[in-house]
Amino acid sequence: MSNTATATLARAARRGVTLIEAILFISIALGLIVGGIVLYNQANTASTTNDAARNINALASNVRALYPNDFSTISVASMITANGVPQNLVNQNAIRNEFGGAYTIAVDPANSNQFYIQTSNVPDAVCARLGVFSAGQGIVGSGIASIQAFSSADPPAAVGTVFTGTLDDAATKCAADGAVALRFIFTR
Repeated sequence: MSNTATATLARAARRGVTLIEAILFISIALGLIVGGIVLYNQANTASTTNDAARNINALASNVRALYPNDFSTISVASMITANGVPQNLVNQNAIRNEFGGAYTIAVDPANSNQFYIQTSNVPDAVCARLGVFSAGQGIVGSGIASIQAFSSADPPAAVGTVFTGTLDDAATKCAADGAVALRFIFTR
């Protein structure tokens, strides 16, 4: 074999290794990018869930402080006027949530010794995390009587799908019902 043929084969072998290396590099880079996106989405969901839980807990605590004996006069307007709503949530005469929806605060129509905080536009992943509670304790605070899920078609007075408190139950109901609203019913 001539020197020219040997040199050509050597260059071809180097190009092949370079091509394999390039494909391997691109595969690893794509894997890292996809992994980074997945981790970012999980961290973002966790952060949004914690923000929502903190805000619901603050609203519930403020309702109990402002209305210790009678929930019948609770309204969004009275909560805003009494500075019972964190300022970062107030948008004119409404209480905005983290998901582009709104918080509603009112006396529970089924029991005047309870009140509810309802939040709308809740994504499925956040819904499942917020819907977990046990013995009245949950990520949104204490004194939880029940949690209900609603779809956008449910009227405001309807009773939503009631959660049992487990993560599996919450995840199933949030995904199956297409829940876009969660109602947290609190006791005194």
